[in-house]
Amino acid sequence: MIVVDTSAWVEFFTEGEGAAADRIGFELERGRVALAILPVIVTELLQGFRSDLDFERALRIVRRLPCLSPGFATHVRAAALYRALRAHGITVRGAVDCIIAATCLDTGAALLTLDRDFRAIARHAGLRLA
Repeated sequence: MIVVDTSAWVEFFTEGEGAAADRIGFELERGRVALAILPVIVTELLQGFRSDLDFERALRIVRRLPCLSPGFATHVRAAALYRALRAHGITVRGAVDCIIAATCLDTGAALLTLDRDFRAIARHAGLRLA
């Protein structure tokens, strides 16, 4: 399973081309359930659309995907991950990134992203990038 981060979705919906956009398009066309999403990514993604038409189009697409909902233990792991990274001199720009990473780590999912914070998390915490 591959969790698609907001940055990859933005490339898909706005630019329509690039490695992440191509991977999303490929997986969606296959019709296999290889992609997943988190509630916080749904929020980040949908809040960026200016038109109702684009909002509804994106919602139709992401609504078809499995939604991984992190529980209490995952949020604790996200906080511990943030602290461990900070101890190594890495400051992740947002708690949301740690929640996304912890959810991927807990579920064994890979992450499709363009966000540099996740590359640092992958190097130090074993997050798999797609």
